Amino acid sequence: MADQALQYVPVFALVFFRVAAMLLATPVFASARVPRRVRLMLALVLALGMAPACPQPEIPDSALALAVGIGGEILFGLAIGTALSLTFVAVHWAGEIMGQQMGINLGEVFDPAMGQGGSVIGDAYFLLSLVIFLSPPVMGHHALLTGLAESFSALPLLSVGPSADLLALLVGLVQAAAILAIRLAAPMLLTMLVVDLILGFIGKTMPQLNLMSAGLSLRSVVGLAVLAVGVWMAGGVIESALREGINRIGPVMGGSEALIADWPS
Repeated sequence: MADQALQYVPVFALVFFRVAAMLLATPVFASARVPRRVRLMLALVLALGMAPACPQPEIPDSALALAVGIGGEILFGLAIGTALSLTFVAVHWAGEIMGQQMGINLGEVFDPAMGQGGSVIGDAYFLLSLVIFLSPPVMGHHALLTGLAESFSALPLLSVGPSADLLALLVGLVQAAAILAIRLAAPMLLTMLVVDLILGFIGKTMPQLNLMSAGLSLRSVVGLAVLAVGVWMAGGVIESALREGINRIGPVMGGSEALIADWPS
């Protein structure tokens, strides 16, 4: 009994490193709003549940080889968590752009989820993407845990190393995140460009008007109208981006791409 327990400890420790590293970067669990003790306990519980199904790895005799193997587990978990969080970063960035165009970013507050100052619009879009991620049409947290569990079979412990597929995944998701942010912020950018042109024509026609103060109010009112329509339309775009990100991460984690792609929409 004692020998079996001692054999189980290295497997549990390696699984814990991969799980904890992923939780440090995922948007749902990495937020500073979640206490560190809660994240630690969650990583321990997930590792306890996944470790019995993991194949027994061959523990290296060299301390350096063992450290490299542990580093590979940590880097893999961080890479997967970062890849999944890029969509949330893009949505938050789009909200920041829209808030800046509306002139609302003057009331910036500290956002603990991002670790920096954030506007009301950026926080609202981030929370919208989080709700869509957890909602039944996407069930992103289920996909995350399913892919993590299957990764231990496809990528056994102490076998993770630098991968061209993983690097290509991160580069592709960064490009997709930039495109998503531009797509979400484009209606606001175009509307504010039209508003600036109109204000410029009025200023040239009637120079006596104080357009500086009137322009701020006009931008806010028009921006709120565009934002009301944009939030309704952005839900489908964010859901599509989250699905695409999950489907692209699944094969790299060793999960079943068809299982993730066939979830109900």
